[in-house]
Amino acid sequence: MKVHTSVSTLTPNAWIVNPSDRGRKSIKKDNKIYLEDGQEFQIEIFNPLMESVLADIRVNAKSISKTGLVLRPGERCYLDCFIDDKKKFIFKTYDVEDSQEAMSAISNNGTVDVFFYKEETLSLKNWINKYDRIIEKVYYPVYPQYPVYPQYPYINYGSITGGNYLNNNFTYTTNSIIDSVTSDCKIGHDSFYSDTIGGESFTSKVETGRVQKGDISKQEFCDIDMEFQKYHISLVSYQILPESQRPLETKDIKKSNSEEIKSLKDEISELKKMIESLSKDKK
Repeated sequence: MKVHTSVSTLTPNAWIVNPSDRGRKSIKKDNKIYLEDGQEFQIEIFNPLMESVLADIRVNAKSISKTGLVLRPGERCYLDCFIDDKKKFIFKTYDVEDSQEAMSAISNNGTVDVFFYKEETLSLKNWINKYDRIIEKVYYPVYPQYPVYPQYPYINYGSITGGNYLNNNFTYTTNSIIDSVTSDCKIGHDSFYSDTIGGESFTSKVETGRVQKGDISKQEFCDIDMEFQKYHISLVSYQILPESQRPLETKDIKKSNSEEIKSLKDEISELKKMIESLSKDKK
């Protein structure tokens, strides 16, 4: 007789939601989510497994807690704050120059990553590793013939080839109000152009935003003594961006066109009324 076994493909999950109605925010391409400046949000987390899981939540590429958040089997929670100091999640925007260096610096802005770790259960397969500190594996001293040195991983830092790093054509002038740096030098294959620092800055600006700490939350947490596996079983990642970065969609264009048409009709109607009024005055 055949026995059919089913393997659950469910994994813990997380979403960005509105604090007022807990409605999930729309997720766009590449897991991008768009919020207004100063908008608060919550992180909805659900554990569909039959074991507890630990959620290590990171915003702007940094953990919001030293320990993490434990969800019991089937538990769902709506987290609205940093766990250690209970400050609410809030998205704040600011402008940066549109340069390669600035884009690299803000690459982690607005990121929300949730790593899930499964509860560690004791079994015949892992009990030796768990309690190896009390198991005698060597019953007599072993003396190595040669000194044993620690092995360090090889790190390849790469290399830079071609040309000079800096040419001599470099000038720097300064005064009490504006510092100007004009450069015609090259680093590798990238050219630098003259910019003004301290007064009128880069002409091209890009709006970005970070998850920051807002008002005090009323959520309460308690400590729990549990152990979890070393490697995460799933990862959910989002990046929150300003509304100004949201790409236009077909429905947005249609809405914009309909609003423009309505506005034109209103203007035409007003012009007709003015013409009729002038005609009556002439009579």
